[in-house]
Amino acid sequence: MKQLLLVALFCLGTGGNLFAQQIHHVVSHKGETVVTDPSKGTNSYPRWAVFPDREEDIRSVILRLTFECPDGMRCADWDYLDYVIVKQTGGVRGDTLNYEIARMLTPYGGRFRDEWKFDWKVDVTDFNSILRDSVLIDYVHTGYEDNKTRGWKVTVDFEIMKGSPVAEPAAIHKVYDGIYDYGNEENPIESHLKPVTIKATPETVFARLKLHHTGHGMDRNGCGEFCDKYRDIKWNGNLINRKNIWMACGENPLYPQAGTWIFDRANWCPGYLLQPDEYQLAVTPGADYTLDVDMEPYTTDNPSAQEHITAYIIEYAKVAARNDVTLTDILSPSDEAGHGRENPNGGLPVIRVKNNGENPLRSMLVKYFIGGEKQKTFKWKGNIPFGETAVITLPEEIFSAKDSAVFTVALSRPNGKKDGFPGDNSKTSTYKRPDIFPKDIVVYFKTNKNPGQNSYRITDSFDNILFEKDSTSLKPDTLYRDTLALPDGNYIFTTEDRAGNGLEFWYHTKEGRGSVKLLDTLGQAIRQFESDFGSSIRYNFTVKQGMPYRIDPEPSIAVFPARTDGPVTLDYFANTEEDVKVLITEQENEDHILEEHHYTKLSRGSFTYDLSYLPKMRCYIRVLVKGKEIFKNRIRLKE
Repeated sequence: MKQLLLVALFCLGTGGNLFAQQIHHVVSHKGETVVTDPSKGTNSYPRWAVFPDREEDIRSVILRLTFECPDGMRCADWDYLDYVIVKQTGGVRGDTLNYEIARMLTPYGGRFRDEWKFDWKVDVTDFNSILRDSVLIDYVHTGYEDNKTRGWKVTVDFEIMKGSPVAEPAAIHKVYDGIYDYGNEENPIESHLKPVTIKATPETVFARLKLHHTGHGMDRNGCGEFCDKYRDIKWNGNLINRKNIWMACGENPLYPQAGTWIFDRANWCPGYLLQPDEYQLAVTPGADYTLDVDMEPYTTDNPSAQEHITAYIIEYAKVAARNDVTLTDILSPSDEAGHGRENPNGGLPVIRVKNNGENPLRSMLVKYFIGGEKQKTFKWKGNIPFGETAVITLPEEIFSAKDSAVFTVALSRPNGKKDGFPGDNSKTSTYKRPDIFPKDIVVYFKTNKNPGQNSYRITDSFDNILFEKDSTSLKPDTLYRDTLALPDGNYIFTTEDRAGNGLEFWYHTKEGRGSVKLLDTLGQAIRQFESDFGSSIRYNFTVKQGMPYRIDPEPSIAVFPARTDGPVTLDYFANTEEDVKVLITEQENEDHILEEHHYTKLSRGSFTYDLSYLPKMRCYIRVLVKGKEIFKNRIRLKE
């Protein structure tokens, strides 16, 4: 499937240039229902797609991956490995490649409701030389869970910008591709990760190493999924990088999930599209070069750890422009799911830029504005080498009285020169106005049994602290109500948990449950937060006299503990009274209702249900208002 979207960009002040860039959408899988094949542990979904022909210049390719719950099924349960693979190019009689271009770690979907949806993106421009003409794209889903009642609805969308490339690709080499035992003395990983020597093409000026690397399995030390080991990269015999194959998961933008989503892992988290490790490499045209990847020495009894490593070297000819900057993303303001922890935002915008020019990027002009508001200009100075990216916080706050507006950023004059390719200098995002608050607010914070992990504060956009409570002033199972008077301005409310397990986590039942809300002085909730938040909450809000504030229209609902031998408590906090129905159902057959409870004109309350009479099982607690399900969580009973 091939679609064309013409994106017209804008005049930016006096002397601004009006230009257009073409974005092609090549969708290989559209709303595809993806399930496991328990008999094999892997299931393949190959689909042909038509990409631009080889004569067309491609500037960039972004792969966007979208997950939803399938029609008539629930979202799948487990954190499995999925792959997007270029299986074949050039049509049915073309070349067979089997190049992994993206790797997805599926989320724990057991508590997602039917309307749930999330999307991720990754830059796959380095593979543009094989994304040409007719290509067989295979979406490979692994795992063994039931395939009749659960799965994913998957869309794979390639966003292709046409235009002159940063540098012409000269060659692409797959240098490692395997699932390697780790810690096995009889099958050492280094017997597979041997040095690889390749002769560069005469046109090659530089190369890029691209690695997809995740650790899996569980031995006595938690390796390879839950152990922190380093990896060395040697180029022509010299160590150029040592990296710990480890990722902190408490800031995952997809939260909460049903399983152990907060646990740090070996370079991945549940519900994560892997962002590959990339390294710029110096190459002499026509000369040999040698790559060697080594893992930290490690052996153990009864080994079961595995390192999943796929690596490519992409050779490139000369860089096309001396001065060329690209705006790769607007992180804030944004309504993209992957930036959800930082948004909405009415404070300082944040962007990501990349230097695609041969010269180090030392200066540029940044113009930015919300539609209908005055344009702002920033003369940035710094130092970004070729091929590197940087996250930049812009210096002036933004605000619009509109609920939603278009936010625009445009870059120009890299190093004071004309940009080599202005077609990727501008982007727009969706600005959602942050919640408006009255000047007098109440911070409602109830600790759990381990408040030594927690702190909370309110700052302005420039990190000036207006209010703060750290762990030394918090007692277990205690409710704190702090009333504050704030002048007009943009603010950030931050709650942190040093252990990364929030104020509640189903696996850590002994730590209890806390909660946090922001109220008006009448006790009405303006914003209620999820207690199972991982490492932090970061919430932007605005105090602006003369603008009305809105109370939270959605109730806050929680059940605890989610792993129990019987008793489970449901807490309900809402600003308005409603007739509420609570259903307790089997997980595998939600039509089988175990208990049903009705509450008339309920606004706030706490209700305990004793499920000890039931056998060991997994069930759902579902809350419905006006016939619509507004809450769903899984209970692990007697596990």
